[in-house]
Amino acid sequence: MNKKTEDKTKKAKSALITRTIIFALIVLALCSTFFFKEKVENLVNYNLNKNALSTEIDENGLKAHFIDVGQGSAALIQFPTGETMIVDCGHYKSSSLDKFKDYLGKFNFKKENNEQVIDYLVLTHPDADHIGGATYVFENYLVKNCYLPQIYYYNTEFPEDIPWAIPPSAPTCSDETYRKVITSLDNEVSSFGCQKVYANEHIRIRSSSYNEESANSSSEMWAVNFFAPITGKQYISKGEAITNEYSPIIIVEYMGRKIMLTGDGSKKLETDFVSKAQENGYAGFSETYFDVDILQIAHHGSKYSSSENFLNLVKPEYAIISVGKNSYGHPSQEAIDRLNNAGVTTNSIYRTDNNGNVLVGVSTVGKLSLVANHVQYTTYKFELWQIVLIGVGASAIIIYSPYLIKFFNVKKKGGKKAKK
Repeated sequence: MNKKTEDKTKKAKSALITRTIIFALIVLALCSTFFFKEKVENLVNYNLNKNALSTEIDENGLKAHFIDVGQGSAALIQFPTGETMIVDCGHYKSSSLDKFKDYLGKFNFKKENNEQVIDYLVLTHPDADHIGGATYVFENYLVKNCYLPQIYYYNTEFPEDIPWAIPPSAPTCSDETYRKVITSLDNEVSSFGCQKVYANEHIRIRSSSYNEESANSSSEMWAVNFFAPITGKQYISKGEAITNEYSPIIIVEYMGRKIMLTGDGSKKLETDFVSKAQENGYAGFSETYFDVDILQIAHHGSKYSSSENFLNLVKPEYAIISVGKNSYGHPSQEAIDRLNNAGVTTNSIYRTDNNGNVLVGVSTVGKLSLVANHVQYTTYKFELWQIVLIGVGASAIIIYSPYLIKFFNVKKKGGKKAKK
């Protein structure tokens, strides 16, 4: 072997060693990502989601937290002017209540007399998976205002156990959880001055500086409008309230963006609401007003809710389903299909059972953003081992490509010579 060939061989070996060291370092770096498994998977999969909202939450804007409380519902609204609103509180069972308590424990709510304040508490209806945690809220926070349906507790087995006088023909509910919550509420009213308000379609809660003309241009203005329970409508069966139908339909409005919350309302309530909206029955609100950005799906995605006409009216871009492990089939495929048909793509539907806690932000300039414990995926979720495998394979091809090309060229030439 002459000197020239020998030098060439040494350089080739040196280059191969260098490439191998680089490859080994890349493999080591890729393997080290297992220490940050969830973050890496979220980053890769989030970037694949074309419809994903920004994750940059504006702390000076409005924030709506949809809390993972299992099979139940709980939401926290933080207004840019410092007020807070809780809409439902999850179940009283520890599996739900502990999640609710832990989530609220992250925040430093404003204080009065050394007590943390909840400015507005909305109890949509008497079901335990929505109001079960309300007793905890009354016992640990100073609640300034509480909104609830005009349903009275009454148990025929214990007729003397009536928290207050019941008007004739009034809707009633005999659920024990409801009794406990009502008792806690009455104590909050008598001892701490909480204002008890029966929810109806005329309730308007607004920031102190609110005015219609500049509502969409001032970052200090927000509004919460109730469009149900519909005045004059009573949903009663065998003397008891059909409690789901007393759920308020609420729109939270800020900087031109709208978030709708719906409790457990079913098709019957949705139909009444749609009819009234389309007939201009809500004074000052045209039909186009009900076109919302974010919709919290009614009744955990039940097949009896999210009707076609309702979705065609509210036209949501993104949907949030508060749901956990359950035997009811929530969310139903029928409801998901209706959402898809209404233009809400599968990767624009967020579920607390899959995505964990979901935080929606509206910035001071009206930009939407969303953060969840677990990000949304398009059609396929890449696992970290797959990402590492792809990275190792791609690195090997790039680093060793000159040798691979040379190998195949030599093999090709050798084949031609053999043929001759």
